[in-house]
Amino acid sequence: MGLWLGDNEPLEGVLIDSVSQTCCSLTPSPRAARQFIFIFFSPFSYSIRSVMQKYLEERDELTFDKIFSQKIGFLLFKDFCMNEIDEAVPQLKFYEEIREYEKLDSEEERLTRSRQIYDVYIMKELLSCSHVRKHLNPARGCHMWLPQGRPPPNWHRPFSKKAVDHVQTHLAKKQVPPNLFQPYIVEICDSLRGKIFQKFIESDKFTRFCQWKNVELNIHLTMNDFSVHRIIGRGGFGEVYGCRKADTGKMYAMKCLDKKRIKMKQGETLALNERIMLSLVSTGDCPFIVCMTYAFHTPDKLCFILDLMNGGDLHYHLSQHGVFSEKDMRFYAAEIILGLEHMHNRFVVYRDLKPANILLDEHGHVRISDLGLACDFSKKKPHASVGTHGYMAPEVLQKGTAYDSSADWFSLGCMLFKLLRGHSPFRQHKTKDKHEIDRMTLTMNVELPDSFSPELKSLLEGLLQRDVAKRLGCLGRGASEVKEHLFFKGIDWQQVYLQKYPPPLIPPRGEVNAADAFDIGSFDEEDTKGIKLLDSDQELYKNFPLVISERWQQEVAETVYDAVNSDTDKNEARKRAKNKQQGHEEDYALGKDCIMHGYMLKLGNPFLTQWQRRYFYLFPNRVEWRGEGESRQNLLTMEQIVTVEETQIKDKKCILLRIKGGKQFVLQCESDPEFVQWKKELTEAFTEAQKLLRRAPKVIGKGRTNVVELSKPPLTHRNSNGL
Repeated sequence: MGLWLGDNEPLEGVLIDSVSQTCCSLTPSPRAARQFIFIFFSPFSYSIRSVMQKYLEERDELTFDKIFSQKIGFLLFKDFCMNEIDEAVPQLKFYEEIREYEKLDSEEERLTRSRQIYDVYIMKELLSCSHVRKHLNPARGCHMWLPQGRPPPNWHRPFSKKAVDHVQTHLAKKQVPPNLFQPYIVEICDSLRGKIFQKFIESDKFTRFCQWKNVELNIHLTMNDFSVHRIIGRGGFGEVYGCRKADTGKMYAMKCLDKKRIKMKQGETLALNERIMLSLVSTGDCPFIVCMTYAFHTPDKLCFILDLMNGGDLHYHLSQHGVFSEKDMRFYAAEIILGLEHMHNRFVVYRDLKPANILLDEHGHVRISDLGLACDFSKKKPHASVGTHGYMAPEVLQKGTAYDSSADWFSLGCMLFKLLRGHSPFRQHKTKDKHEIDRMTLTMNVELPDSFSPELKSLLEGLLQRDVAKRLGCLGRGASEVKEHLFFKGIDWQQVYLQKYPPPLIPPRGEVNAADAFDIGSFDEEDTKGIKLLDSDQELYKNFPLVISERWQQEVAETVYDAVNSDTDKNEARKRAKNKQQGHEEDYALGKDCIMHGYMLKLGNPFLTQWQRRYFYLFPNRVEWRGEGESRQNLLTMEQIVTVEETQIKDKKCILLRIKGGKQFVLQCESDPEFVQWKKELTEAFTEAQKLLRRAPKVIGKGRTNVVELSKPPLTHRNSNGL
């Protein structure tokens, strides 16, 4: 496998067939699904709604657009509408039909499907307009779905005449672009984001969304979360392994960098940069980049969890297959161009494009791998001379010269030349002299063989221009200039994106498409024997862990989502049947000025050694709590509290309330979001209460009581939303 780990050393090796067969299976065992439920969906997880709602609201994550655009958010919103809101059903079905239409490969398929959509969802509705005209504003020229005799719901916004005119005009000309129905997408979303979305927020489906988001935001991965298979590659800083994620069963590649080796080679900046670059390019669906789903670290390793590619790299296949034809090269060029476009749209320049970094999946489609040398040029253009000799652009070789995505288009020209001729255009006679290769890159005009077609010559001449101002891809329109070149005439780029073109080479199953594990070898531990990792070294990696939200949600949706939802529903119903009060704890907060409520663990018993689960209610002037099955409320007033602090008990963050008289009140939350929100709200409520208490007049001869009766009015008028 051709992943790269640094020092420009290619990783060779791929998973043997026994592993490659399992990578296609995304269905986990029932045990894995149950494990997911046991770990994350505790019997009390429904109680986190109040906390998570405030947590998401404060981060502007509680909007229709934010939830609807998430995989799990969309699935739960759809489920809610299908079962609770009759008026939203046709809109969601229309929405899904449009999304399916947008994925179609050919113009012929889009033409057929667009007419079907028009007949079922638009024409049918137009014909029914005469039955509902009295409900519409004729001046707007609007239309909507509405059964005869039923008045329009007060939250539904009619669709505009402009939308139907747009579709009719295009269909009349037989023009069916993928975005044909975009005006309807906009208006469907506008109609759903109002009262329908508000009803969703008040529903049990939103509670389930809070549970899933709490799981996502509380992921702390370790090696125990993966079953690791054989080594599939090695590089300058570490190894790559095939692995399976334990809870969902999904197969990944695990890239492990050794912290001691990184320190020895002073590669800390490179390692952290790779994590940043992967996070930038791994959002938004791009099937042509080896993307990251997770990053985590152990005391001695940095770990990237990446897409698994088990078809070898183009460098290996070039050595086995021989040079490629123009037609075959065009296939690889098209997919690589879309990968570069995805990076450049995010202001990332790749800087290391070459056949060894282009990996094949089991079907023969390619992805760009290893972003160790990639760089963000959004704020400042890079000027370092990095890359592989024979593929580096002149401006990269000229020290001190700033550049941007221009470097990748030159490298693309070099790489395509190698696929056709077997060597870089600047590495004549297989010379290994780096200085000679660089000199030729800076001075030599590339001579293209007569066997190349005129279109191919034009493409390579455009990409290999030494003057950036004249280079193809650098004239102001980026990848579009390359895609529109005559060499790619007839290519349907939507079909390229959907991976519908047949690959020229399908890696043989059951064969090792690179060096075997023995040839990959291992590191000499003696190299790092004298290297010691200090606290300051570990501090560098404190922000290294990461979960790419959309990729995690996609993984869950493909695997355990349905099983977890089903089993969690049963578990919660069973718990509520045993304890009628459970699941109704929030009823106590209704109509009161409760800021937030939910379960926390309280350090209890006379020696403060046992954690007790209690349901807490935070009010502006007090904290109340009670145990499971208890009817009596316990009470702590803000006047009794001296400070609200953060402490740590056995590596677990806790909230410490210091009480008058030298006592302590220690609380622990079950997830990071809950801890963050409880600490914030307790601190703010305490601070506000202290201000009011300082302003309150003192009664002569009487000290203030330490107990506040529950019937007394609150210190401030603050409702349950914290306003």
